[in-house]
Amino acid sequence: MKSETIYEIMLSVLAGEATGDEHRLLNEWLARSEANKREFEQMSKLYRSFEVVGKQDDSEFDVGLAWMKVRSQTVDKKRKKKQFDLKRWLSYAALVAVLFTVGFYFMDRPAEREWIAGSDVLENINQPTLLLDNGEQIPLKQDSFSIQQGNTKIRNNLVGQLSYESDKKPSSGEEKQSWNHLMIPKGNAYELELADGTHVWLNAESELSYPTRFTGETREVRLRGEAFFDVAKNPDCPFVVRTDDVAVRVLGTSFNVSAYRSEQTASVTLVGGSVAVKANKGEEFRIVPSEQFCYDKNSRKSGIQVVDTELYTSWTKGEYVFKNATLDEIFNKLLHWYDFSVRYQNEQLKNKHFSLVVDRRISLEQLLELISFTSDVQLEQNQGNIIIVKQKGGEVR
Repeated sequence: MKSETIYEIMLSVLAGEATGDEHRLLNEWLARSEANKREFEQMSKLYRSFEVVGKQDDSEFDVGLAWMKVRSQTVDKKRKKKQFDLKRWLSYAALVAVLFTVGFYFMDRPAEREWIAGSDVLENINQPTLLLDNGEQIPLKQDSFSIQQGNTKIRNNLVGQLSYESDKKPSSGEEKQSWNHLMIPKGNAYELELADGTHVWLNAESELSYPTRFTGETREVRLRGEAFFDVAKNPDCPFVVRTDDVAVRVLGTSFNVSAYRSEQTASVTLVGGSVAVKANKGEEFRIVPSEQFCYDKNSRKSGIQVVDTELYTSWTKGEYVFKNATLDEIFNKLLHWYDFSVRYQNEQLKNKHFSLVVDRRISLEQLLELISFTSDVQLEQNQGNIIIVKQKGGEVR
């Protein structure tokens, strides 16, 4: 849906003049993401503030000019069979006039851009898939290709690499920014090179939304899941990674972001350089190499700790490295790669500690055998992909 269209529908709903179809379209748009809900809340607050201003003093804005703009965007454009009451729409006209002046600020800022894919798309694909901004879905493991999208060439090969190459021509201020959406299902990973030369490794059950060509004063992308970024340096244009809870701002560095919706904690692990991290619009933290920023979604508390970065970046090399990790922590990581659920014979078994290296090419059956053979825990898999965790000998030690 075009931003102008949803903009009109929101204002129509707020003014009490929306049709049944408009209410349906707005509800569908709101259900797509939390960002859309926040967008509508901001618009509602702004609308109410203008409604009060309109009632107090109608002379502060040019009603005739504003109303002409309202008509051009609603009645004349849509040819709706409605009757508009001018007094009732004074605040609506004022709001439209202001939003025209700022250039649809709320709709066009990249930080609040809606997700292109629906919430169920990732669950219904079985291989890495590229979603273009026109809605076309391109499976990436079926064939190599090279396509042109605007001033950018998109290339894909069969070894798990997708790349964007800009023609380097200076962009005009009127050039429309085109966004793509890369979706990686369970049991997969993919490498991506953005148009600015930044390399991204996207982990299983993850999504990245990004422009095909960066314009403006920042380079912004949006992440759900986990990704490792090796950012191309550009002191004049910061690189920003946004998740549902955390925003990371850098000029050029290497770091890992883990922001799965299914997990209680979001984290940023720095390998090289320096980054600024802010969670839930709170205090900004700066971290240095070997430090990890953690944000607890439930308590909304943030903190920094020193870590072994290999434990959080080894997945980019096709393996998971665990050092003194609990069985519960290990399974939570592997759930993004293998399809299973866990049932513990005794809850205390969750806290059993292990150190191991898991090659992601081995099967789940081989992994269970490895853990069972080298420990006092017995892992059994039934036909429903449920792993039963038992204590050898019958007692938890």
